[in-house]
Amino acid sequence: MPGSEGEQRLKRRIGLLGVFSFGYADVGAGIYMTLGLVASYASPATPLAFAVASISYLLTALSYAELSSAIPEAGGGMKFAERAFGRLAAFISGWSLLLDYIVTGSIFALATTGYLGHLFPLLHRDPYFGMTASILVAILVALNILGIRESARFSSALVLADISGLLVIMSLGYLTSFKPFFDQVMIGVNPTLHDFIYASTLAMASYLGIEVISQTAEETRRAGRTIPLAVKFVSAVVIGFAIAFSTLAIGVVGWERLAASYKDPAAVVAEHLPYGEVLSLWVSFIGMTVCYVATNTGIVGVSRMAYAMGKEGMLPEWLSELHPRFLTPYRAVLIFAVVQLALAMAGHLGLAADLYNFGALISYTIVNLSVIVLRLKDPYRYRPFKVPGNIPVRVRGRRVEFPVSALLGALSTTVMWLMVVWSHEEGRNVGFAWLAAGLIFYYLYQRRRRASPAPR
Repeated sequence: MPGSEGEQRLKRRIGLLGVFSFGYADVGAGIYMTLGLVASYASPATPLAFAVASISYLLTALSYAELSSAIPEAGGGMKFAERAFGRLAAFISGWSLLLDYIVTGSIFALATTGYLGHLFPLLHRDPYFGMTASILVAILVALNILGIRESARFSSALVLADISGLLVIMSLGYLTSFKPFFDQVMIGVNPTLHDFIYASTLAMASYLGIEVISQTAEETRRAGRTIPLAVKFVSAVVIGFAIAFSTLAIGVVGWERLAASYKDPAAVVAEHLPYGEVLSLWVSFIGMTVCYVATNTGIVGVSRMAYAMGKEGMLPEWLSELHPRFLTPYRAVLIFAVVQLALAMAGHLGLAADLYNFGALISYTIVNLSVIVLRLKDPYRYRPFKVPGNIPVRVRGRRVEFPVSALLGALSTTVMWLMVVWSHEEGRNVGFAWLAAGLIFYYLYQRRRRASPAPR
């Protein structure tokens, strides 16, 4: 059978920097995309909205670190759900994440074009906006067919440039231009409670980076050690940057100006610093590059998820076939790239933003619950990393360490998902339609497989 585990396997080619870059790119790029949108609702409480989102993010990241090191296989949340709850939960997790990976590849291609348009204003006009985003996706599709190592090297170089640039901008901004604003924050008044909740869901748009780290586990050298380290580094760097940069932005330009500049908020902040004209061009370039790496994250994630689901028989098995020369899941890359190209060409940034967290938060709730269930079902499995905050309990005569942080993570992601469903109408409608279509497909496809089992 093509693509079977006995014939073809992904190669372990990437190290700590490559894995960190994939995770940081998608998470770190969120600040470039969402800062202005969050400010338009959270007003002066923008840093607090990022801080609230970071709590749920950190708890979930710890769960991913434990499971990815214990089960270092492609599939991420889908694979964890299968071990904990069975195939149906695994399909729901994987199918939900497919939606978010598709959206990630498209939304960050549009964000890349937005920052590129700061350098070349013509690109902000139709049809050049959507066409440019589609070309950017097509380039990354070719790169991902060539191999994950080449993709990781490309991501690493751009991520290092982004981190260096942000450190310079924040140092200069805090030393020369920052004005305290904390006395303006009055939750319930400025902003209203509804707007603050909505802003917190927008701030969650950085979540998917942790999942893509687990997707690369099967291609990571010494995954049991590398994956937890990458998760810790990404969490620390991203949370620090998100809160520090959003605080700087409000203190330099004010939330009103930031909200009015939602297309390129980081560049607007740079304009108000010493040497602003030069710095704004530099920040536009940095924002463009890190958003482009995040586009790559979406392509890597959707192809590896489809590959894993194909191997497990949840999607057509030919999706798991690897390229005979490059040993990459080229069919999965090409098939889902068509959808990403179509979304990018449409240039519908609003719908993409609404959809961004719908599926991911479903999967992250399942991942947090999987930590708990696998501690009970498989307590003696080797776990190179365990989430902190464990309470010893006895279950059926066995001593088990109950993971309190995973329970808190599940509660927080459930609350966040309910807020997304409540406050994002387009995302709610399309998201539930996507889930319904997936469940119908799963039922029909599994019935067909049972009726005519594939020869081995």
